[in-house]
Amino acid sequence: MAHLSYPSTTEVQLRLGAQEDGILAVVRGCPWWTKAEVEGRLPGSATVSSVTLTTTRGVESTLRRILQMSFGLVFPPEGGAGQQLVREAPSVVGRKPRSLR
Repeated sequence: MAHLSYPSTTEVQLRLGAQEDGILAVVRGCPWWTKAEVEGRLPGSATVSSVTLTTTRGVESTLRRILQMSFGLVFPPEGGAGQQLVREAPSVVGRKPRSLR
């Protein structure tokens, strides 16, 4: 599961596991990353165990919003593992369903 942490008072880190390629594909192109660390890559393999992306605290709210809107992930204010939001089906108040005739 994606993990948000604060290694210093000025930095935010997003750690993504091997199963979170979809998230990495969306956020890796963002220009605000200051550092990327790849962990667990075997020689000759394209698979890694995790990727840790670092940015400044000024980007934190944007990052949290992207992760929530795109992937339904929310994180505790102090950081930690992301939790998947349960999305409810949209409801329309005051409208009756159309009948097919």
